Amino acid sequence: MFEADYIVVGGGSAGSVVAARLSEDPGTKVLLLEAGGDGRGFWVDMPVGCVNLIGNPKTDWCYVTEPDSTINNRKIIWNAGKMLGGGGGVNGQVYIRGQRSDYDGWEALGCTGWSFNEVQTYFKKGESWEAKGDSQAHGHHGNLSVSRPYERHPNPIAPLFLEAAQHAGLPFLDDYCEGNIEGAAYSLATQHRGRRCSPSKAYLEPAAKRPNLQVLTHCEVEQILFTEGRATGVRVRRRDGSFTTHSARREIILCAGATQSPTLLMRSGIGPAAHLRDMGIPLQVESPGVGQNLMEHPLIRLRWLVDVPTFNSQIQTLPQRARHFLKYMVTRNGILSSSLVQALAGAKSDPALDHPDIVLELLTFIFDTTKPPLRGGDGTAFLFPLQKKPASGLMAMITRPYSRGEIKLKSRSIDDHPLIYTNLLGDERDLETLVRAGKLIEKIFASPGLSEHVVDRLDPEMKSDDEWRAFVKETAGVSYHAAGTCRMGADPASVVDPQLRVRGVDGLRVVDTSIMPTQVSANTNAAAMMIGERASAFILEGSGARAKPLAAVA
Repeated sequence: MFEADYIVVGGGSAGSVVAARLSEDPGTKVLLLEAGGDGRGFWVDMPVGCVNLIGNPKTDWCYVTEPDSTINNRKIIWNAGKMLGGGGGVNGQVYIRGQRSDYDGWEALGCTGWSFNEVQTYFKKGESWEAKGDSQAHGHHGNLSVSRPYERHPNPIAPLFLEAAQHAGLPFLDDYCEGNIEGAAYSLATQHRGRRCSPSKAYLEPAAKRPNLQVLTHCEVEQILFTEGRATGVRVRRRDGSFTTHSARREIILCAGATQSPTLLMRSGIGPAAHLRDMGIPLQVESPGVGQNLMEHPLIRLRWLVDVPTFNSQIQTLPQRARHFLKYMVTRNGILSSSLVQALAGAKSDPALDHPDIVLELLTFIFDTTKPPLRGGDGTAFLFPLQKKPASGLMAMITRPYSRGEIKLKSRSIDDHPLIYTNLLGDERDLETLVRAGKLIEKIFASPGLSEHVVDRLDPEMKSDDEWRAFVKETAGVSYHAAGTCRMGADPASVVDPQLRVRGVDGLRVVDTSIMPTQVSANTNAAAMMIGERASAFILEGSGARAKPLAAVA
């Protein structure tokens, strides 16, 4: 039996980092437990393969939310990676850190050690900069490849968007990772020479031969075990359906994500007392904040047919697909090696704001939502056939939403997914932000650069604010950036303290996007890995072990 010092629950974006960093000390034994598979395969490696991973029960938890009255009682597919690499193994690979004020705001809330200047160090620690230019804002000796897809396979719509965005008042940004996201830029991605660089590939594969690191896949943790107020082990269901227990001498570290981490805490007796009583679960620690403060990035999309080649028009026929597939297999280049988002912009929907409140991502592929879905149903369809003609559009997501949802248990059984109450537009301010965002998208597509290439509009034209509000409520979705359900803070009501230790019990931490007190103005994958780096340093400092010197990663 492998006797672990640390058990890491979940091998996703944060868990891959934590397991790799803690096992750098040969005297420390680390056990990583992952509910899904090993995160390897052709569709994982190929950047555009994400469309075959999202919604696939082999690689995705495939949650479905409860009906949300704020978006016309619709349910939403709630994707979350279920394999080594987690969300970083199934996502669109966009790499963006967020706004300086996001993290300085955390520090202002009492989260000491989480200011932008401090977390910047841990972003850089994990990075291996592979784009053109000797950037001082990025690390050069880390594990995670960060590149610019446009430099490898330029999509002709990307520079047209940047030109139109500048005409619409958004300046060109060379790098949006320096603390300011306001402006338009070519996107960065977690890719290495035409392949996805997932967290498991970046962190776990180099550590795979360490005798002090054991990684077990298809092992789903049912609950955390306690001895006299200390987390000492976990009960695990294996692939064959049998159960076993694993013990940890030092700590249990939950890296199961913003949906599963609060679910695990509640199944283990840590959470709102009344809810646990209703579920028949003995109370270990009363922590009313577990499962609360659920945040997403609410979004809308607007789409147009255009007269320049896009992903849609280049893979319609069998000969086209064969040609692109062969090129990718031989050269690791071409359209299949690219990111589906090659450019993005941070913007203020209201000039009076002191920070960008929306991020716009350029879509180089468009689904035909008039056709029957390829996956999903019952109001939760999300994958449709591609438009046959060249098409593009913009997705606008709110950077720091006001609305909050919650996660509750359906039962105490490991077989039941949790109940996810999104309350996506519960705060009227978020609805109005998306209305303004839609108008900004229209302005950009009507600006020089894009306007002369527009052939037709695929969405209805809204002639009043009421029509815009109706459109938003009927079409708004999520970005798969769940956060906040195990909130970090200095106040007693927070679930974890600033070093991510669960309040009220010893030997237990939460390390993933669930600890975010507020959302970041970015896709959350980069922040999740940074959280893994930051937490690893906290843990190693507390154990007396040494982390890699930060000076070496400048």
